[in-house]
Amino acid sequence: MIKQLSVLALSLGCSVYTAPGDFPHAVASFQCGPADGAATGITLASQPIPPAGPTSFPYVAIMIDQPLAALAGHTFLVGNGGKAGATYAAGPNSYESASVGRVIIASVDADSTIHGNVSLSFSSRVVIDYFTAAWIQRTGTVVCG
Repeated sequence: MIKQLSVLALSLGCSVYTAPGDFPHAVASFQCGPADGAATGITLASQPIPPAGPTSFPYVAIMIDQPLAALAGHTFLVGNGGKAGATYAAGPNSYESASVGRVIIASVDADSTIHGNVSLSFSSRVVIDYFTAAWIQRTGTVVCG
């Protein structure tokens, strides 16, 4: 029994797992992708997210290099060759990019609310969570390209 607990402790000692529910707030919005095409941003946060963006920490910012209409029923990989990226923001000057992971979009409602889940590996932690992200229209006009 002691050996089993020691192995478990060692295997968990290298990562901090963020349990489901640590980011109960989520919003989504239009973004410009890396090639100036339409993309979708999803923010997961521990506190409510105002329309201008998160104002408290921590939060996870996800960018999927696809427009809203192309998300439902798809899995987007994070990392080399993936169509998504994610950043964990622990504080005002503490950011880290996900090295690998996935964003699964189960569905998108008629009002553009996005339902899905994430599994993301950062150097300091693994974030695994379900989300329901209400679509918000950012102020001003965004034109890509």
